[in-house]
Amino acid sequence: MPRLAILTSGGDSPGMNMAIWAATNAAQGRGWEVVGVREGFSGLLRGDFLELDPLQALRQARLGGTFLGTAREPDFGDKIPTALAQLQKSSVTHLLVLGGNGSLAGAAKIAEAGFTVAGIPCTIDNDVDGSDESIGFDSALNLALPLFDGMRDTAEALPRWFVLETLGGNTGFLAQAVAQAGGADLLLVPERPLEFAQVEAATREVLERQRFAIVVASEGYPELMPTLQRLEQALGLRLRYTRLGHAQRGGRPSGRDRLLARSLAEAAVQALAQPQSGLMAWQAGKPQLIPLSNRASHKPLG
Repeated sequence: MPRLAILTSGGDSPGMNMAIWAATNAAQGRGWEVVGVREGFSGLLRGDFLELDPLQALRQARLGGTFLGTAREPDFGDKIPTALAQLQKSSVTHLLVLGGNGSLAGAAKIAEAGFTVAGIPCTIDNDVDGSDESIGFDSALNLALPLFDGMRDTAEALPRWFVLETLGGNTGFLAQAVAQAGGADLLLVPERPLEFAQVEAATREVLERQRFAIVVASEGYPELMPTLQRLEQALGLRLRYTRLGHAQRGGRPSGRDRLLARSLAEAAVQALAQPQSGLMAWQAGKPQLIPLSNRASHKPLG
């Protein structure tokens, strides 16, 4: 009997639990057995599996994070023989990996060894090469927007300048989306660093025009805090600074992320049944299986 193992790795993204349920439900509908891997690739190397059923997983589907847990596993590529041995020992025939670029690179290594593996992009950074969207991105965007709107309420009443720092690692997709949806006055992203003179000139122009300015910055922007402190001194205005931090990874998944998770997970199980390995990406409004290997470390900022 086919036996599917589901593994969540890297960071935790809202919608991961929904994907676990959808994959479990789809696989058991085919008569497969389903197990979860505790704590990502670290758990896989230990052979730490637990049986899953749709009812159990559905209770978790509405929650953020991942009830399977996740952990970093340095140099996983050098430990593929151990991972394969644990999969064989537990009679696992198919593997589903939910995660970002690092996790999907690990999935690619297992697929290269001849095992049937599907990956699903799950990261609030939305930087997985080949996929228009990743699970968790919409939830993280919607968590940030009320805070941005609150800044604007205050700014319009009492002129000041504000900075909202988002997560995003070394990419600016999340910050860009927040800035575009909220109508920010200036965007600072790692892919397009600005000279300090440009940042100062742009902020001054906005302040002169409307008496307040709202800046959105990605956490990976080079020398972010020194830049903002220097700008505070140059403007002679106190900085109002908000860092979202890891709270942006949590919270209930949005409706969009739940639907995306279900669609990608069900399509991934279908691909595994054929059997085909690959990344179940979201392209042009539908799931599309693409190679796990030969992807860039992350997609370019649009």
